[in-house]
Amino acid sequence: MRGGVAAQAGKASRAALTAARQVAGSGRLVVVFQPHLYSRTREFAEGFGAALGLADEVVVMDVYGAREDPVPGITGALVADAVPLPAGRVLFEPSWSAAAPALAERARPGDLVMTMGAGDVSMVGPEVLDALRSRDDADDTGTDAAAGVPR
Repeated sequence: MRGGVAAQAGKASRAALTAARQVAGSGRLVVVFQPHLYSRTREFAEGFGAALGLADEVVVMDVYGAREDPVPGITGALVADAVPLPAGRVLFEPSWSAAAPALAERARPGDLVMTMGAGDVSMVGPEVLDALRSRDDADDTGTDAAAGVPR
């Protein structure tokens, strides 16, 4: 029964990713996902991971616990480990502040970049745009925008 529950849990995520894949057209689909609640992550990590396999690149953040206390061993890594993509195309990034740069690093022109989950994951979008602008500015000027020094 657990496999059936996990599959059902990923159904909404699968539908959203299927629609996003159509919007992406010939571009890649690059997704950041933030699991919501420790109890849901424990129960549905496999279903979420399977659904995220529809993307080309995935960054999984740590769990947004909301009203729940952390549960030892229950992290976003459970979801990342369940994504059926090559290891180099899936990243578990437990640091919120590092998620946007990690996503921006994976993005290329023509990609559709998508945030998914509950909690504060939607706030990653503007951070990704800032990181992409910095990268583009560095490309235009020949400097490392983060350090402000010539490359």
